[in-house]
Amino acid sequence: MKGNLASALLIFSLAMTSSFSLTQETILSEAHKKWLEEEVIYIITPAEREVFLKLETNQERDNFINEFWLQRDPTPGTPRNEFREEHYARIEFANKTFGRGTPIDGWQTDRGKFYIMLGRPDNVQKYSTFDIHPIEIWYYTGNPKLDQEPIYRLTFFQRGGSGMYELYNPMRDGPQDLVPHHERYPDTVQMDDQGRRILDPATAADVEGMSSMVEGRDIQAYMILRENVGHELAEASFSNFPGRQGPTYRLPSAILIKKVETYPAAIVNDAYAYEFLEHKAIVDVSYSVHYIGNQSKVDVLQHPSGIFFVNYTIVPENLSVDFYQNKYFTNLQASLRVVDLEDKTIFQMERNIPIELKKEELEAIGKRPFHLYDSFPIISGNYTFNLLLENTVSKEFTSFETRLRVPPPGQLQIGSLILARNIKDLPEGKIHRAYQVGNIQIYPTMNNTFLGEDKLHLFFQIYNLTPELKESGLLKYTFFKEQQTSYAFDKKVADYGSSRDFMEAISLEALDPGRYAVKVSLFDQDGSELLSESEEFRITEPPLPGSWVSAQTSPPANDPFYANIIGRQYLNKGERENALKELSSAYEREPENLEYALDYSRALLISKQFSRVLDILTPFIDTEELNFDLFYYLGEASKNTGQYEQAVYYYQSALSYKGNVVEILNSIGFSYLELGDQDQALRAFEKSIEINPQQEQIKVQIEKIKK
Repeated sequence: MKGNLASALLIFSLAMTSSFSLTQETILSEAHKKWLEEEVIYIITPAEREVFLKLETNQERDNFINEFWLQRDPTPGTPRNEFREEHYARIEFANKTFGRGTPIDGWQTDRGKFYIMLGRPDNVQKYSTFDIHPIEIWYYTGNPKLDQEPIYRLTFFQRGGSGMYELYNPMRDGPQDLVPHHERYPDTVQMDDQGRRILDPATAADVEGMSSMVEGRDIQAYMILRENVGHELAEASFSNFPGRQGPTYRLPSAILIKKVETYPAAIVNDAYAYEFLEHKAIVDVSYSVHYIGNQSKVDVLQHPSGIFFVNYTIVPENLSVDFYQNKYFTNLQASLRVVDLEDKTIFQMERNIPIELKKEELEAIGKRPFHLYDSFPIISGNYTFNLLLENTVSKEFTSFETRLRVPPPGQLQIGSLILARNIKDLPEGKIHRAYQVGNIQIYPTMNNTFLGEDKLHLFFQIYNLTPELKESGLLKYTFFKEQQTSYAFDKKVADYGSSRDFMEAISLEALDPGRYAVKVSLFDQDGSELLSESEEFRITEPPLPGSWVSAQTSPPANDPFYANIIGRQYLNKGERENALKELSSAYEREPENLEYALDYSRALLISKQFSRVLDILTPFIDTEELNFDLFYYLGEASKNTGQYEQAVYYYQSALSYKGNVVEILNSIGFSYLELGDQDQALRAFEKSIEINPQQEQIKVQIEKIKK
């Protein structure tokens, strides 16, 4: 049993502007080609088709196909996918019904195409008389919420009176195409004394004015349809809109036909396809992933310790939970990655977030959106931050990507403006939370929407204020509506209790509902504007839903946990001295922590301080905390200090964790050569070449040994 804790925000897209066809470079299995070119050809969007053709393996394509159907499932979380069942039932019906007497399958016919796209018509009118070719008119009721025509019809006819039924397009075809040739100019008609055909009053009213817009043959055919068959069919010969008639509706009808072909795309937000393509290598391929949308907010804030933290909030479109033993539960896994401008990974981390609720807690939450708050330390620089959030229970995932700029030391800069409806005083404690400033917890708004009765809590930071600015600097707050100043006030920097953290609680009662922008400017004593930052917000009428916040906690900022993370970031960035300083600090404060010892040792190996690595890591051999990195680093340190026998032992121990690793096999081979054991060296090198034959240096070593 699954529950939905947040109402979904559905954004429908008619992204039908591109086309993509199979090429020689795209090799699909017969099953995948049939799925793409036959089974979903009428309902797949161009974006989905483009992504499918970019997938590289059958496993990825199978996962995508499952995701394709999940995106259209009207009852996600249940065993049945009614949309998929209905779709294949339509294909079966089309093949059985519309393929009779034709050289192609029913799904390929015009009637089959629209039946598969739109389903069974609300009503079908069939015409088959001596006066006209066989005709069918299908009537449909559209969904205005999806920008569909409320009521429309599609006409199909046998051109020339035989063969397949074709879609009738009033712009391309005309009434004369619905009438046999011998009926276009009947020999026996009622004529007046001037040789003109006598029409009944209704037909005469319809025909009046047509002569300037359509061919005479179409007028003659229209009169036959009107008089011999009926008004409804005559109306349909010019219009796909019931109740609207005449040749003026030919062009709108042609446009409608093209629009109807996009209706299947309107039920799905195909942005998920690009997310699937981006994360196909990250998400577990053992199950089909289901992309959901999200809202997100990211701000960089400096802690009083001087450490910068990336604070983020993500609000998934929905949160699915399972039910077991009277409890609702799920588990989220957040995978984050930060890369520099050269796409080098600076930091990556995973965090598991278990969620468990009792029935009364779930009922209290209701449909309030779920907000996840978290943070992590970051060093100065310009980066791209990517977050992948997976629901490991429901197999849903969402993600976002944004740019980060962390100011360098000494540079005067103002941070982003954070707007919040609520703040909360926190008790003294030994934990750190996202958007925590001192003992105040800020709850930033996701879309900056407020009620007139709210207070707008405005928070920002200014970095590296000079003594002069701390004493005589002035902050000016200006509120704009439609580029006109609605409200403004000034305050001296010295009036705040901090020279970095600034917060104002501003009443909105005097402001009318509407869209606003707030600008904060820093002026020096001469009145020159040095810095400014602005943010838009909106004041609306009640009600405004609340939120359900899950704020993850971390150790206090003085914990060695952060020094270790910062040290790894410096190491990944190539700043070795800064890395050694931070990693050494973390290790010295907790020398029994294997993670800190390994990270410090990695930096020492790069710095060629091999003896120090042995001093740090050797004590862990007598513990139960044994792993691949421990033995590999000890092997590297032993080899580079001339302890080859010990190095072989450590390398072989490392292989027991990961199997045959080429680099380690080669290190074993060279160690045996130093020990004078060419037979063992040859075995190691030959095993390495067996795994990776493209190693010229190792081939040379093998030849030397064999000579």
